[in-house]
Amino acid sequence: MNTTMLTTAQKGSVLIVSMLILLVLTLIGVTAMGTSSLEEKMSGNSRDQDVAFQAAETGLRDAETFLEGIVATGGLFNNTGGLYALGANPDITLANTWSSTNSRAYTGTLPNTATQPRYIIELRPTVGGNTSAQVDESYGGSTNTPPITMFLITVRGTGGTDNAVVFLQAFYGRQL
Repeated sequence: MNTTMLTTAQKGSVLIVSMLILLVLTLIGVTAMGTSSLEEKMSGNSRDQDVAFQAAETGLRDAETFLEGIVATGGLFNNTGGLYALGANPDITLANTWSSTNSRAYTGTLPNTATQPRYIIELRPTVGGNTSAQVDESYGGSTNTPPITMFLITVRGTGGTDNAVVFLQAFYGRQL
């Protein structure tokens, strides 16, 4: 009679132990799902940032192409349409700087971006020109070199959302 009571007590403890094991397995599963979800968000944000950077680089090339097409700066850099005169120094952190009246739009269409890249070009001081001390004629240089007009290009690119924003700046010099 003593053995029957022992078996009944053991059956009750097996149920409690199995329930505790199921609880632990459930907690492990929920933690694994949370970790996977977080990793998925991190990789999505990384991709979004990469798309924004690539969009900004594309806008930079578009601005350089625009500058290759101009023949003179006179009257063109008048602080409108994204072309700023020497010393204008637009504030790139303001949303108004990137409006359609204060910046230039990328001429193509980029997929996977929330908004197309926009850029501004600032005229900078001219450098070089007729300085024989800077030219070594033995390498085919000439002491009669024209000055180089300098520009500062600033581009704003976005990723798949407007939350991922990349700004790129580059100096660009050209003989006009």
